[in-house]
Amino acid sequence: MFTGMPVAATSRGAENCAWWRATWLMLKLGRRAALIGTLFIPVALPTVWAAPAPMDIHAAVRAGDVEKVETALKNGADVNSPDNWGRTPLIVALQQGKAPVVELLVNRGASVAATDAWGRTPLLVATQLKNTAAIRLLLENKSDVNAANKNDITPLIAAAQTGNQEAATMLLGAGAAPDREDNLGWTALMWAAYRKDDAIVKMLLDKGADAAKAGRDKSTALELARSRGADASLIALLAAKTPSASSVRADAAANRATQPKPVTTAAAPKLSPAIDINRIVRGNPKAAITIFEYTDFQCPYCRYGAKAVDEVMARYEGQVRLIVKHLPLPLLHPMAMSCALYFEAISMQSADKAWAFYDRIFLDQRALGDGESYLQKVAAELGVDIKKLEQDLRSQTTHDRIAADLKESEQYRFDGVPAFVVNGQVIEGAQPAQNFFEVIDAAQRQ
Repeated sequence: MFTGMPVAATSRGAENCAWWRATWLMLKLGRRAALIGTLFIPVALPTVWAAPAPMDIHAAVRAGDVEKVETALKNGADVNSPDNWGRTPLIVALQQGKAPVVELLVNRGASVAATDAWGRTPLLVATQLKNTAAIRLLLENKSDVNAANKNDITPLIAAAQTGNQEAATMLLGAGAAPDREDNLGWTALMWAAYRKDDAIVKMLLDKGADAAKAGRDKSTALELARSRGADASLIALLAAKTPSASSVRADAAANRATQPKPVTTAAAPKLSPAIDINRIVRGNPKAAITIFEYTDFQCPYCRYGAKAVDEVMARYEGQVRLIVKHLPLPLLHPMAMSCALYFEAISMQSADKAWAFYDRIFLDQRALGDGESYLQKVAAELGVDIKKLEQDLRSQTTHDRIAADLKESEQYRFDGVPAFVVNGQVIEGAQPAQNFFEVIDAAQRQ
């Protein structure tokens, strides 16, 4: 039997026999190889010419499917790839509450420093959503404890806003700066005082938080606690740490004079939001200056953004028009979507009543804690036709308006509020009216 070993025979006949046998075998194998190639090469070639596209890791993350996330990563998916909103898979997993996926992504090298389009880090997202286990994991992986978003909200400020004492303890232990200010000029201590949160107030004061700081509205932590009806013990504690009101306000004014907020640069790309002629406009409908306001009625930063726009409308009366667009953030503000629907539904009856609703909600956001009943009460007090309102709240037109705003927000990668487009130029966050003045003055000079 032929074994493929060298032929050992010495006779010429044996050599010829071996030669013919070897030749015959090679020809036979060649024919078989050709046949196999004919059968299989057309099937195999596409896998060589075009490798399969990596699985959509974001879809797997949203589904919370650990195995599919693993498969996506093995097939070449980028663990830090942003989605349409600029969110990394880790941020998506945190927002979706997918704890096993969060742990997997961190273990596979997901960046704890990467931000979404609004500047939120995974640590800030976890803190805003009161995910204490994720906060602990992210701190173990050296997250920047003082990184802030476009409203200058740090994780510690978010912990005070949500009343998360355990998170505040961990963040302070990891080096969180207690006196960092957000876009409103409020510190974590001021937010804790506003919430009448004795435990976090005491913790922050023990860590050296400055009770003398005043916000953009000139309120101190002490004044916020008093206005909110805090317990006498909390007021006394803050009073003992707060100097005279006049010196506090003078210091605050001096600090802000040396630290102006930046204005969006003119080099940024111009945007052209859609204008629906069936939606209401505030101000002069034919004005040359248009402000598009992407807002969330339950967001405290949107409240200050609305105040800035009020100043703009008063200063440039007859020269500016305002168009409201909706970007509710239901994970943070559960009443935001209902408010948006009410505004649009009321606008179908009366522009004046819709703007009165807008002003009323921003004037007293705290009442939104009463839920839908508060919105119904406001509508009734404004003289809205309740039967028609109920129909319009369910109408496809109303829901389509919100959907269109959300789609446009995604296109522009607005994933936080407030955001404004002033004659094509973007202003993000709760910025002072002066920033709007600069943009409008420049637009009028052109």
